[in-house]
Amino acid sequence: MKRIFIFLFTVVTLNSFSQVNQFNVGVNGGITVGNLEAVSSAAFGVDANYLFEIYEGISIGPSLNLLYFLTEDNNGVKPDPFIYLPVGGAVRFQSLSDVFYVGADFGFAVGLSPDGDNGGIFFKPMLGYNINESLKLNLFYSGVKKKLPTYGYVGLGITFDFLGSSNYYGY
Repeated sequence: MKRIFIFLFTVVTLNSFSQVNQFNVGVNGGITVGNLEAVSSAAFGVDANYLFEIYEGISIGPSLNLLYFLTEDNNGVKPDPFIYLPVGGAVRFQSLSDVFYVGADFGFAVGLSPDGDNGGIFFKPMLGYNINESLKLNLFYSGVKKKLPTYGYVGLGITFDFLGSSNYYGY
């Protein structure tokens, strides 16, 4: 309960000091790498962020993602798909004179797979490009670190800003 209170206090405080808020939703897809290559070749996801600009060109906020790893038949056995619901935070860094940005999402991925997977630590570093004031393209690596394996994929995503817009365009 104490952690939830601290998180809510931080979000409200950052919101009161921030100048620009962004709510964005994205979709992405890619190819699996590492430990999953034997049972999965593709993955896709959706994500949503509510970002607060805390300083010129630096935004942070809560993040919610959904990851879905498609599985393939392996020696006559097809495992259930791996599904995760990462909950955490996001940070974005953008120069006011550049259309590119860097960022990361991070948190805990809750396992939603039918096999009872407990989840793991979620991380998603990215490099993005502002197509226009509300549409962004990003290249990323998304991973869920568990005790032994890391479930991850490299992909391409597109994000749409509903509130606010990119700092690059002066809004």
